[in-house]
Amino acid sequence: MSNNTLFGLIAPFIIPLAIVFILIYPFILDRLFTLVREKRRIPVYAVITSLALLLSIGGATLSPAPPPNLLVSYTLLALLLTISAMAVVMPYICFTQIYFTPAISGRMKTLALLIGSMFQIPFLVALLVNPDGWAGAPPPLFAEFIPGLGHILDAGVAALGLAGQTGSSLLFSIGVTLGFYLEVAVVSTVFWATFSVFSGYE
Repeated sequence: MSNNTLFGLIAPFIIPLAIVFILIYPFILDRLFTLVREKRRIPVYAVITSLALLLSIGGATLSPAPPPNLLVSYTLLALLLTISAMAVVMPYICFTQIYFTPAISGRMKTLALLIGSMFQIPFLVALLVNPDGWAGAPPPLFAEFIPGLGHILDAGVAALGLAGQTGSSLLFSIGVTLGFYLEVAVVSTVFWATFSVFSGYE
């Protein structure tokens, strides 16, 4: 069986399997963090998230587009999925130790995590499916990668006179990566807060 034939057989299953993995990855991380002592959860979270962000920024800045081989591509993709999943679980790890925040029941937490996991998919699509690699494409904008914060960053770059000069720079990689994390984390926090309120009525 040739490689092309094998790829043709598994290709229809790649996208569904990828979506399933994206949806369950935050649940896996959340479960793993329950194994960490409560006082150490936030430091461990901060270290893992910071490392993933730094590696992703460094890889995106240093690696040419598209990446030279599949290993680099899959490594960068794994880092982005980790950043996204860590953003989804952020409020459940960091905010549960703040005493004035409401508690969230197990069922509501599952629903909030599931919806947060689903809502990360549009952000991932915006980040990964964009025209910056097309031949003859103009310099990319932040808003093409991060639809929410991207417009604010583009306005700031334009005000500084750097518009059109940040496409392959370290500044652009930092803005896109941190903006992506913040967008997913904010959305997840909204669902966490909403379902925490609903927990009080159970």
